[in-house]
Amino acid sequence: MGKFRVFGTFSALLIIGSIVSIAVRGFNFGLDFAGGYEIQVKLPKAVNEDEINSVISPLGITDARVQQLGNQDGLEYLILVRQQGTLGEKEKDALKNEFETLAGGINKIANWTIAESGEVISVGFDQPIIEDQVQALLSKHNLKVLKITAGERADKSEYTIELASIGQQITEVLNKKMNVDAGNVSIEFVGPQVGEQLRNQGIMAVAISLLFLMLYIAIRFDFYFSPGAIIAILHDVTIVLGVFSFFQIDFTLSTVAGILTLIGYSLNDTVVVYDRIRENIARLRGRELRFLVSSSISETLSRTMLTGLTTMFVVISLFIWGGRALMDFSACLLVGIIIGTYSSIAIAAPSYVLLREQYDRRVKTKASA
Repeated sequence: MGKFRVFGTFSALLIIGSIVSIAVRGFNFGLDFAGGYEIQVKLPKAVNEDEINSVISPLGITDARVQQLGNQDGLEYLILVRQQGTLGEKEKDALKNEFETLAGGINKIANWTIAESGEVISVGFDQPIIEDQVQALLSKHNLKVLKITAGERADKSEYTIELASIGQQITEVLNKKMNVDAGNVSIEFVGPQVGEQLRNQGIMAVAISLLFLMLYIAIRFDFYFSPGAIIAILHDVTIVLGVFSFFQIDFTLSTVAGILTLIGYSLNDTVVVYDRIRENIARLRGRELRFLVSSSISETLSRTMLTGLTTMFVVISLFIWGGRALMDFSACLLVGIIIGTYSSIAIAAPSYVLLREQYDRRVKTKASA
């Protein structure tokens, strides 16, 4: 308890730094939230990541990330391309303007729809436009066309255009350069709207869990304990988010799972300390509150530290040997366990003391008035 000012200042600096980092640098959202292509490929012979990067780099994809999968034998890879689709919003607008010019004006285009990925376009014209004109326009934009299908109406020119996706272009180049069979490639696309929906659901999951934890602490203990537990959890989550923002670590659905796990872990540590405080208050009735809390922290310190240390061994193993798929989750827990252990001792318990002392002073002031 005597070091609370030091711990409080240290935590305040970490929280301020985290908030500034989040506001200035933001998060490096992964494909789950930002959208893009996830391409899983099985190769006929072992290669390394640099070889795959050298094969796909001529496509002009600058932010592709290649990582090994499976037995790390160089045969299975995951290629992540953080790109919103084959066509971005600006490219979609530019293409629409070109089609309107081809049609003879804005009102001359009868139908225009384009998939979120930009890979399928439906366009109709009020005047006759032949397929070669459509093909020439697409070639002007260097778009690789898979198929152009003309509509069945005789009075209007209508076309459905299918463009080669980034995933298909990567599959094609891997087939040419590395003899990868198309059947050994799987492509998944996450659109920006889906990514935004997943991001909102992740935020909602964390908010709801915090709400129920507040209710749990309020019911299990009393209203002097629960604010400290909530402050400690918010403290832990803010600092972990700050670390992810500062180092631009990928923020994915695994990170959200890690944050929810961290909340449970941090609360568990806090409950252990709170339980001992409550026991000592009943057992050592009449002793000074700060002494009781300090004694309770000392009695649970070895248990808290040992639990944190043994959990850290597991998380470090996950971080080193768990592969790229578990790295975001384990990085979140790695930081969270350190901060969570610290906050259960240095933030939650002292917050309880400050609230109780403030209440006692208020009672004394009213009694003396």
